[in-house]
Order: sequence, then C-alpha cells, then structure tokens
Amino acid sequence: MNRWLPAPDPIPPLGAAAHVWSVELDNSNFNTSLWHRRLSPEEQGRAVRFKFARDQRRYVIAHAALRDILAGYANADPASLQFTDGPNGKPKLAPPFDANGLKFNLSHSYERALIAVNQGHEVGVDIEFAKADFEFLDVASHFFTKPEVTALRTLPPALQRQAFYKCWTGKEAFLKAKGTGLSGELDEVEIVLVEEGVQIKAVVAGWSLAELAPCDGYEAALVTEGKPLDVYCYRWKAAW
Repeated sequence: MNRWLPAPDPIPPLGAAAHVWSVELDNSNFNTSLWHRRLSPEEQGRAVRFKFARDQRRYVIAHAALRDILAGYANADPASLQFTDGPNGKPKLAPPFDANGLKFNLSHSYERALIAVNQGHEVGVDIEFAKADFEFLDVASHFFTKPEVTALRTLPPALQRQAFYKCWTGKEAFLKAKGTGLSGELDEVEIVLVEEGVQIKAVVAGWSLAELAPCDGYEAALVTEGKPLDVYCYRWKAAW
C-alpha cells in the first residue's frame, strides 16, 4: 500500500526513483483566476472551452499543479515552463527545460489527478474513478485479451469491478509510458487473486508496472521504463 506524504519543501532530488503526486481537483480554497493567468495561452484556451465551470476548474488545477511540480525539479519559474509534443502527441518539456532529462505524465479522473515524474526514463500513469454503474464486462470483452477476460469472469462478483479497473489502468499506463496512446496495442496485464483481493502484474520487456492506491474509490497504475524503481508518493499543495 502506498503511503502518501505531505509535499516536501524543497522537492527532493529524483535520483533513481519515481515520484508520484496526488492532486485534489475540487479544492474550494484554490485561487483559480490567479493560476489561470499563469498558464500558457494554449492552456488557457483549452480551459475556457470546457462547457462546465467544474471541468474548467479541474483542468486549471491539474495543469497548475503540473507546472508547479515540474518547476521544483527544474529549478525554474512555473509560468516560464514550455512544453512540446513528442511522437503521438505525448507532452514533454521543451528545451532548455528538458536539459536534466525530466520525464513526466499526467492523468486525471473526476476529483483526482496524478502526476508522475522520473529522470531519464519514460513514465506513464493512469488513474480512474471506479464508477458503480459502469458496464465494465462489455468493455473488457472488447479491449482485454481472452485470458484476461477469463480471469476477470472467474473472480468472485464482488472483486470483478476492482479487477477491471486495476487491469485497465495498468494497460493505459503502459500506452502512456510508451507514448503510443490509443494507437498502440494493449499490453497484457495479468489479474491475480490474492488474500487481500486482486492484484495486477505484467512481464513486458523493458518496462515495469506498479500499482498505486491514491484514495478510496479510485484505482491507479504506474509504468516506468527499465527495471522497477522505488516509488515515492506525495500530496501536492499550492505554494504560489
């Protein structure tokens, strides 16, 4: 089980570890108008295109947190950071902010976002709110492998929904780490029944999968390039 620590000040060096930051997207104390002005014109444009104010606010908080966190590692002003798109549109830091090899990935679902950061190796993170009324077996039949669907259906009914979301976030984290997005093939993620419930694991050459437990009602997964890394989890808090 992950232990989510208060935001350290200053941000510790990454070293050979991966850091994952949890961001609350419905924080009523957040000064949205102040942070909106510190986003890039492109980000501001995306924010105002959301139909509902709630979704606009969540977008602003997620991207403000991303800038604040990356600025801490890059020793830069958050508003000055510039981004560019890699292959298949995966965002990355633009020069000169990429000089120290920072890699990152952002995922958000409902009231929560996760931001994963690594140095020198690609990283992917995915978080999903486990909706109680979602017809997950139909989706699994279209996107999961036959062994995965079989494993899912043979689980006790009370564990099937959790297993689906664990498997789904693992697959999405792989696609995001590789930068292939939905154009890539879904890697096989094995569903395992254990005493505590269900777990996922994967054996994919050159990549490592780790489960995350951000908060009740959500499932999440982290994928990093190379061998398994130590993972440190923090709770972000606006500092400027």
